[in-house]
Amino acid sequence: MTVVHQLYDILIVDVEIEGYNKSISTIDETLADNQLLLRTQLVVSEAQAKLIKQETERKDLELTTESFREKGDQLEITLYGGTVRKPRELKDMQLALGLIREQQKQEEDNLLLALAATEETEERLGSLKSALNEILTSRRKEHEQLLGEKTHLQEDSAVLGEKRKVMSALVDAADLRLYDSIRAIRQGRAVAIVERGTCQGCRISLPVKVVQSARNGVNLVQCPSCSRILYVR
Repeated sequence: MTVVHQLYDILIVDVEIEGYNKSISTIDETLADNQLLLRTQLVVSEAQAKLIKQETERKDLELTTESFREKGDQLEITLYGGTVRKPRELKDMQLALGLIREQQKQEEDNLLLALAATEETEERLGSLKSALNEILTSRRKEHEQLLGEKTHLQEDSAVLGEKRKVMSALVDAADLRLYDSIRAIRQGRAVAIVERGTCQGCRISLPVKVVQSARNGVNLVQCPSCSRILYVR
């Protein structure tokens, strides 16, 4: 087996390892992506804060409504209790009672609106909490599955890493350094196959002498255009 063939076999292993690493990175990105969860939690928090505010306003309206009701009832007792006999005073009390009842009616209407708004927010909050629970459950299952996949990928990548070490040990150190240096600048593709006199790395037609030298496989031959090591199968 020629050196270039050995380097090509190492390239195949490196490409596999690269694929595993990309898959692991994708899994890590998915595991870290919690935007939907954060947005839903924020909406739930906002709805909870809104509900607290509405309940406070509702309680205030209940107190205000009850206050007007008590004032009106007390005034009615006085008005119709027979203790006040002067027409002027009776008339003033009737006017005052009318105003109180109007205010009471207004506050009761406001209270009904507040109750409806609170009920609507409670229903929305319930739906949001259900959605949040579904997201948490789905996310937990997805995480378990992805972590399992990641473990298998890491194990397979480690096996390939050991295989690469064994293969690299059979290659001259200088040739391996050349391979690694080209790989670093050529997106991991240090070896290019030659087909019909063309470098498949950069798609440039090669001089006949270059192709012949690469075919002999005695020494490593690099593409004059992209510098990749040429491999004629």
